[in-house]
Amino acid sequence: MNNVSKRVVVKFGGGELASGKAYKEAAKMVKESGYREIVIVVSAMKGATDSLIKSIAEVGTVEDSDYADIVAMGERTSARIFCSALKAAGVNATYFDPQQERWPIVTDSNFKDATPDMNETRRRTRKYLEPLLGNTMPVVCGFIGKDKNGRITTLGRGGSDITATLLGNCLKADEVILVKNTSGVLSADPKFVPNAKPLERITIEEMFSLAQGGAKIIHPEALKYKLPEQRMRVVGFPGSLSSNGTEIVGVFKANPVEVRKHHGLAAITLVGEVTPSNLSRVLQVFDGRKIFGMGTSRNSLTVFVEVRNPERVVNQICRLNCFKAVSLRENVGAIELVSPNFVDSPGWVAKVSGALAEKTINILEVITNKASITVFVDEGKMDEALTAVKTKLNEAAEHAELHD
Repeated sequence: MNNVSKRVVVKFGGGELASGKAYKEAAKMVKESGYREIVIVVSAMKGATDSLIKSIAEVGTVEDSDYADIVAMGERTSARIFCSALKAAGVNATYFDPQQERWPIVTDSNFKDATPDMNETRRRTRKYLEPLLGNTMPVVCGFIGKDKNGRITTLGRGGSDITATLLGNCLKADEVILVKNTSGVLSADPKFVPNAKPLERITIEEMFSLAQGGAKIIHPEALKYKLPEQRMRVVGFPGSLSSNGTEIVGVFKANPVEVRKHHGLAAITLVGEVTPSNLSRVLQVFDGRKIFGMGTSRNSLTVFVEVRNPERVVNQICRLNCFKAVSLRENVGAIELVSPNFVDSPGWVAKVSGALAEKTINILEVITNKASITVFVDEGKMDEALTAVKTKLNEAAEHAELHD
């Protein structure tokens, strides 16, 4: 698909919009991109939101609704500046502001960390924003929503990313492009690792883990709105919107929780000092084999691995003489649950383990990591365990619908 036929949502962050010159450069990137239908989402100018928050703190106690109304001024101003920069570059543009009737993003009334109303946002996006595409360029304030009573809400710090992917979802955009002041997603934070390298591709689950772990590239919540056939790229500023950057591939399933099962695993348990040097030596033995999880304590390590000849691996580990003893358990199965909602919804591990306990199914290990929960059980109990877990998930989904 060439640029001429593409519909894209492009988001510029505050780190990139640090001056009038930067807005001019950003407008130039958009004009020269060649995309036929473009929606621009902007954050506040660099430092603006922090300054507003500092001023609020100095005032004293401020109601949440007033807080949202005040901090939203950064994005509202930024949208106007960007719109003017586009017009100065000869591009027909119009800004969208939450005080306008046509504002598309409707949320609940959690003023500091609002959740979008997908149905109403999709309806308003298609009614007010979509008809403009191809004739004028909408510039939308990031980070901001409006509740059903017309009061301004915010999507939380970094919420402009959510605005971009949310609109990309509602518009069924071909691509969402996130413009950052790095050349894509880097292998580490350049503040700590100056020679960090840009990644060509990263999966959505890997990106979610990095974001939840502190990487500032993209708000983890934003990844939930990516569509299956939609491209998502992180590109550098200044530069070209068509530059390769880093592509975020894959998608979180529409079903609240994706269930994966794995058979034929081995659990290899090592007892002794779990030190970096011992770990380094042992993990080399597993090179080339797929590891599904590791559980550690102060004096033991269990590796769940897919291996054809586990006895051979155990012998290799014993010859290293870095652990006191090694044991092997074969015929292990794994149930892997994947959902970005796990991070913000406490109690999921208890729900899953409770479901298995009700069926008297023994759990060998539970390992959690950001968007995933993996439960290891005896392979002979896999079918029964899967049924129990899926039943619990269905009950949780029905409960959520009743309270929606």
